[in-house]
Amino acid sequence: MNTVLPGPESPGGDDFDRASVLGLVADVGGTHIRFGIAVGASATGPLGVHCVRRYAVRAHESLAHAAHHYRNATPGVPAALNRAAVAVAGRVDHDRVQLTNSGWSFSTKALSESQQFTDLKVVNDFEAVGHAVGALRAMDLNPIGTQRLSLPLTNGVCAIVGVGTGLGVGGVVASHGKFHVLATEGGHASFAPTNERSIDVLRWLRKKFGRVSAERVLSGAGLANVYMALCASEGLHVPELSAAEITTRASTGSDANCVEAVGLFCELLGSFAGDVALTLGAWSGVLVSGTMLQHFDRNTLERRVRAGFEYKGRFTPAMRVVPLESISHPHVELLGAARLLVNT
Repeated sequence: MNTVLPGPESPGGDDFDRASVLGLVADVGGTHIRFGIAVGASATGPLGVHCVRRYAVRAHESLAHAAHHYRNATPGVPAALNRAAVAVAGRVDHDRVQLTNSGWSFSTKALSESQQFTDLKVVNDFEAVGHAVGALRAMDLNPIGTQRLSLPLTNGVCAIVGVGTGLGVGGVVASHGKFHVLATEGGHASFAPTNERSIDVLRWLRKKFGRVSAERVLSGAGLANVYMALCASEGLHVPELSAAEITTRASTGSDANCVEAVGLFCELLGSFAGDVALTLGAWSGVLVSGTMLQHFDRNTLERRVRAGFEYKGRFTPAMRVVPLESISHPHVELLGAARLLVNT
């Protein structure tokens, strides 16, 4: 049950300067949890995260239990770690944290005491991505379209949208090199269809859920919802498929319904990202995170996401010049958590 799950390791691996250790970092999602060791920038390298390990949330009874396991079972982790930063897929309400798509909840004070931390920071995962923006490089981003985000971001507003088990939204306001990060629950804003096919999806989802949030469409479960809704609108009775199954069938072209579902999903993602840009005034650009996007056909991703992003009526000309990029850094939430330890 505690086997390390396959996934990308940190670029620096487990070989690092122990004298530059900042503390423990963690990214707690609805499905997986990742731990790592934050190492400060030095003459030999930039800020980084090492000893990254990923576990299934269901394999552990609590965050504290998972942290104990990581610290005891991972070679190279310093025994004395008194500082930590944790990114969570949920709302942080003072001392209480409840994961949105998991049964986990915890007290920050109790976690700090159990791990003997003298300094513990817990933030929303998309707040953590916001903090990471200051450490991202051009090689960590893949443009969707021709526009590129200007790095380092010193002035302006950048929005962040993340697709995974849920849908996350955040923002960064940069002023003369200083960052103010916005933590939001924008993924739970109402789903806003813009064409007949997406209206069909909304009708189907309303019968199932009543009120329909954007997350009901733009997430792993959301892709499955889009697929089922499109099939139902055609009078097709099909078995439920997972997001991975839909993506695989779409990539091989073996199932036309899956191809359509992925295409519409991409368009809806672009539309939502464009709405976030307009809402926040994110003219510096929008960053999209989430490993789901890595499994989509790149041409479909760029064409359909960008089309949805720019389709904003009178603001279409303005949206054409707004950068939209996907984040390819394998541990961006952990990198953001590491930045929290640097800046305090």
